[in-house]
Amino acid sequence: MTDWVAKLFGRGQKSHDGVREDARLAASKEGTTPMPEADGLEWHKVLKAADLSDGRVSSVVAGRKTLALVHFDGQWAAMDNRCPHQGGPLGEGSIEKGEGGQCWLRCPWHGWDFDPLTGKPPGGHEDTGQATYPVEVRSDGWVYVGVEPEPAHVQTSTDVIAKTFVNWGLKRVFGMVGHSNLGLADAFRLREQAGEISYIGIRHEGAASFACSGYGKLTGKPAACLSIAGPGATNLLTGLWDAKVDRAPVIACTGQVQVQVFGPFAFQDIDLAAAFAPVARFSQSVLHSSNHAELANLAMKTAIVERDVSHLIFPDDTQTLPVPDMAPGTPAGRLSHIGVTPADADLRPAIDAISKAKRPIVIVGYGAREAMDDIVKLAEKLRAPVLTTFKGKGQIPDAHPNAAGVLGRSGTPIASWFMNECDLIIALGASFSHHTGIEPSKPVVQVDFDRMHLGKTHPVAFPVWGEIAMTTRMILANLGRTAASDQLGELKERWAIWRREKERRLGEDRGRGL
Repeated sequence: MTDWVAKLFGRGQKSHDGVREDARLAASKEGTTPMPEADGLEWHKVLKAADLSDGRVSSVVAGRKTLALVHFDGQWAAMDNRCPHQGGPLGEGSIEKGEGGQCWLRCPWHGWDFDPLTGKPPGGHEDTGQATYPVEVRSDGWVYVGVEPEPAHVQTSTDVIAKTFVNWGLKRVFGMVGHSNLGLADAFRLREQAGEISYIGIRHEGAASFACSGYGKLTGKPAACLSIAGPGATNLLTGLWDAKVDRAPVIACTGQVQVQVFGPFAFQDIDLAAAFAPVARFSQSVLHSSNHAELANLAMKTAIVERDVSHLIFPDDTQTLPVPDMAPGTPAGRLSHIGVTPADADLRPAIDAISKAKRPIVIVGYGAREAMDDIVKLAEKLRAPVLTTFKGKGQIPDAHPNAAGVLGRSGTPIASWFMNECDLIIALGASFSHHTGIEPSKPVVQVDFDRMHLGKTHPVAFPVWGEIAMTTRMILANLGRTAASDQLGELKERWAIWRREKERRLGEDRGRGL
């Protein structure tokens, strides 16, 4: 993490405290916040004087200001680092000689010039020039810059959005800070400073979106990924597709160029709404006239309820709009209980089929991960094998007497055997992917909380729409005597056969020197 990003998120070196130089130096080592001195300014230690030779310029940070520090003709000066043209970093510019021997600090982006000691431009640019700040080289060999004490923070548009995210339960933000998302990043910084979220910096935006996807899969709750405009934003797409396919809730927050340069081929201007349309269930731009709290409400609700990707686009000039009186959104009155009880007309025939089956098996997918206690009780009552999909691997330990391993291409012959020999499949939270290969010729009781997954790839005998744990408990409560045979002895023997075969092959490989 670079120094300026570290400082942005409160992890960088802070400066001195007190009015005496020794107190200032001690405080700078301790990382305390500077206090105004007799002149009313806060003086920040920014650079060792020996590290900036005459005729050079460098970007430095004083409090929350980024400045261009100039050392020229034995004199020192500091001015606002942001070029008034398009925000170019003057601290990365150069000292150039112009006509008549006049020297200028030249912006590295488009060549705008400023007097390196006064911040004044030549005629034709800006009448007022750049704001300048007093500089002192002190006896400790460091350069200090005096800035006005920070005024009380005024709530911004992105503050409202970040607070709304927190109210809906957001705990993690993965991302990369850059030029086009600084306002939003600062809003997240304040929430982290308040102890409400944690920010995890990454080295590539794809890592951020994959981290969000993994977090959503494991917790069922949304995390946010943060990127800059252009290629930083499009780098998120692969991880977001992973989240979409696996039904993981994610909030994608992408920086964007200023609204005024939308369209005319501005640097890093990409139509992000179009780029994200195929992957995002909800995608909107945060504009000057937006209801910022409501946009955040809708983004969070969509991610949580639809278990999908929400996307908000943040143009650079809309991220710090002052909105002191706007209340952040909350989920109050926006969400209902997620329990969905199945219709009796669906449940009764399914229970009747389960009670009559002699060799039922249970297949659990990733969608059943929160219902495993109830599912295991059902399997134990039926003395039936429990097979998992690849994504559901580990939801029942392999050591459990009812565990039959993974079904499908990445599975075991034990699971395949019991599917072939069964007379009823009880599929709970499984997507029926081709990778799993649930046999379509077998009668199936399918329970899922997503109606679109019921009979998704082929008709099933008993489709049941309901929350899986609740539906499983209702099956157990209404399931009397069953015709199911005890398959657990056979299951144990099948595991033994499989392990003996593995040991035999291992011995043969060793015999061949493999």
